[in-house]
Amino acid sequence: MTLDQAILTADELKPNQIDRARKIEWLSALDMLIYRDLMCTHQREKGTAPDTFSGYGQHTHPDTVLLAPPPYDEIYRFYLEMHIDLVHQEFDKYNNSAALYAAAWGRLSRMWHREHRPLSTEGAHLNF
Repeated sequence: MTLDQAILTADELKPNQIDRARKIEWLSALDMLIYRDLMCTHQREKGTAPDTFSGYGQHTHPDTVLLAPPPYDEIYRFYLEMHIDLVHQEFDKYNNSAALYAAAWGRLSRMWHREHRPLSTEGAHLNF
């Protein structure tokens, strides 16, 4: 799914007046989570994930492909709908959208863990 497809899908299914720049910020934040929490913590074959990710901005090309592959790319729709509902203070709708987003995150995360070996944690120290 591309940046433009994600925004157009959310706008079609949940009409709103929120500007495109804000939606790009939200998508950038989600892909940063995907990159840092999934892609950077697992080994990956060439081409399955970018080597770096610095986010999206207003000048990012609309055809930029987002990080979650199909069919897991539905996460973008639910993430945008969740934020739209929150901005509109539609809390019942927000709760439903948040549950759909959480389920989509779970599917994406389980796929990534299943298909990519975790990076070695030997010698790593956890500070709590």
